[in-house]
Parts: sequence; structure tokens; C-alpha cells
Amino acid sequence: MNPYKQPKSVMILIATLIPVFKLLFRYEIIGKENLPEKGGIVYASNHISFADPILWILAIRRRICYMAKAELYKHAFLRGVFKLAGVFPVERGKASINSVNNAIGIVKNGGILGIFPEGTRSKDGKPIRAKSGVAYIANATGADVVPMAIVTKGKVKPFKKVYLYVGKPIPHSEIYFEGADRKGLRNASEKIMGEITNLWEEGQNEL
Repeated sequence: MNPYKQPKSVMILIATLIPVFKLLFRYEIIGKENLPEKGGIVYASNHISFADPILWILAIRRRICYMAKAELYKHAFLRGVFKLAGVFPVERGKASINSVNNAIGIVKNGGILGIFPEGTRSKDGKPIRAKSGVAYIANATGADVVPMAIVTKGKVKPFKKVYLYVGKPIPHSEIYFEGADRKGLRNASEKIMGEITNLWEEGQNEL
């Protein structure tokens, strides 16, 4: 079985959840034509709620591998769900070599890595500065990055309209930097977060 293809059991679950989430969050995806047809890609989105990764998975319906806080893996049920969904652990606040290597391996082997560059949820919904992890991982994979933005009025809540914007992929050549080039790392991080912010601002103008 292809580890980066959505299992049938998950596809059935997604098909079941879509009507529920459509009713609860009334989400709409804009720019879906910008999504690559094949894997080996990094999806980078702003982060405003716990529902963010679920919304993207339901909207796109492809297997997106996300990182989750290591402490969540203490719960047997969640651990089983995460394993089925392709979620892997990372220790927040620490440079986890295993997690980073896992993330890079997912993309290099044709999978989709979902990442929130800000590293935490925005308290007011506005995009904040990206941490360096997304640029480091994207650069190391040699893959393009698809910028995305979750847009709504205020916070994500049931029965509120949520827009999911997908931008054109950022070519790897535009974020490439040599090894330990700190300026290159910073520029790549700003480039990725800048594209996400542009999408978010575009969405705000449409609210």
C-alpha cells in the first residue's frame, strides 16, 4: 500500500464528515486549480484554530501529513487516529531531528507535508511571523511550496463562513538557499509567509 495515499477507511470517514463540517463551518475552497496533481509537495497555511488541518484535509481530500504535539500521543485513541491519518509527533519548543527528517522524507518520497509556518495559532486571526522550520524543510526537500490561507471573520466557529484560499505554488528556485545561510533562511521564510499573507489579505477584502 502506498503510505502517502489516503486509506479507504479514511476516505470513508472523510465522506462521512464532509456534510457535517459543511454544515458546521460552511467552508468554501478557492483556487483549488492551483493544487498539484501529484505529491512531493509542501502545503503551508496560516493557523487560527484547532480545526485548520481537518478543514484542509476535508476540502482537498488527499492525504496530508501534519505534525502534532508529542504530548497528544499519550492518549491511545488519538495515537491510533494520528497513525491512520499520517500525523506524526514533534516536541514543541525543541529542534526534533527525527521529526524534521520525517517531514523531509515524506516530501522526498512523494507525499504531501502540511505545515503551519507560524508554529502556533494566531490569537487575533492575523498572520504572524513565520518560524524558520518551514523554509528549512522546504529547502531540504527540493519541492515547491503551495501557500494557503484560512479566512473568516473573527475566530473559526460553528455556522460561520470559512474561506480556504490556495495560491499558485512557489517554485523551489525562489526559496532555495545554500546550507547554513541565515539570510537565505530568513528570506525564504518571509517569502513563504508573505505569499500566505497576500492570500489572507485578498480574502479579507472579499468578506
